[in-house]
Amino acid sequence: MASKDYYSTLGVDKNASDDEIKSAYRRLAKKYHPDLNKTEEAANKFKEINEAYEVLGDSKKRANYDQFGSADGNPFGQGGAGGFGDFFSGGGQGGGFGDFFSDIFSAFGGSRGASAQAQRGEDIDTSITLEFEEACFGCEKNITINKIDKCTACNGTGAKNGKEFTTCSQCGGAGRVRFQQNTIFGTTIREGACPKCNGTGKVIKEKCPTCNGRGNQKTSKTLSVKFPAGIDTGNTLRMRGEGNAPSGKGVSGDLNIKVNVKPHKILIRKGSDLYMDLYIPFTTTLLGGKVDIPTLNGNYTLNIPERTASGTVMRIKNKGVKVLNQNSYGDLLVTVKAEMPKGLSKEEKKTLEKLADSIGDNSYVKYNDFLKKMKN
Repeated sequence: MASKDYYSTLGVDKNASDDEIKSAYRRLAKKYHPDLNKTEEAANKFKEINEAYEVLGDSKKRANYDQFGSADGNPFGQGGAGGFGDFFSGGGQGGGFGDFFSDIFSAFGGSRGASAQAQRGEDIDTSITLEFEEACFGCEKNITINKIDKCTACNGTGAKNGKEFTTCSQCGGAGRVRFQQNTIFGTTIREGACPKCNGTGKVIKEKCPTCNGRGNQKTSKTLSVKFPAGIDTGNTLRMRGEGNAPSGKGVSGDLNIKVNVKPHKILIRKGSDLYMDLYIPFTTTLLGGKVDIPTLNGNYTLNIPERTASGTVMRIKNKGVKVLNQNSYGDLLVTVKAEMPKGLSKEEKKTLEKLADSIGDNSYVKYNDFLKKMKN
């Protein structure tokens, strides 16, 4: 019988399917990989799960293991297809270590054979509410955030004054060590980050009293942020490197600022265009006239032609919002809406009736019905 229980090592049942064994290996490999888990216990565990998967991940070796207690099967037999070399090249049933190592490292932004993995700090998400005009014209705002930043007392090293180090005895300052793995197929050697110094090549003699050896600390930081003209609700402004610092070497995350814009009392924004409803006396729609309307740049005199129908949309070019990151502007679209008088005297009604008769149709009657519908 085998001296080791490979099924227990991977945490699966003896009747587990190939997919279940593969899934268990992926999960454990990510958890105990020495480049991701720096403890000595993790390094040993990683060797054990690799050894177990070498056998259980290959159908032929697994069958031999189940029958003879050894992946070799008959100790006097010859090795065939799907052997040790095929497994590492990807030709075996399990797909080889190459596929798994590629999956593991790609999930963390690295690749096989790379040096110590560069870390990236977490992003910080926040939001801000701008006035309508601030979003249209652009503005500059101060934003205060709480973040994890590099410790200034030790320059992020974790050592007192940034100098209290000694050379790592395990890797000799190289930051990389070789792991020897003895399996039933022979001895393999793999290189990875030193678990003792986390790949830095140095060991702290005396911890920084400010950050207690962590290399970073919680701080409050105020940033001056420029919001470009044309920014709108739902847009996110990203500030590179203003997020949290990583726990080791690497780059800080980003600060993501989600924008909300307060509505205007009169104008409605849709993209870079502005819309407004213009209520004017119905006599102005009949006789025409000039009306001052509000825009982002002050009042604009709009010419109303004679007999303008209520509901007519008039477009004023380049009176909208600046297009984000472009040197162009949207338009202002004005919907003319006739306003019905609150009441008419007998003399005013007679005058309007004479007007309707003089133009030879029932314009006034039709228009009066329309205004009643609007009022309702």
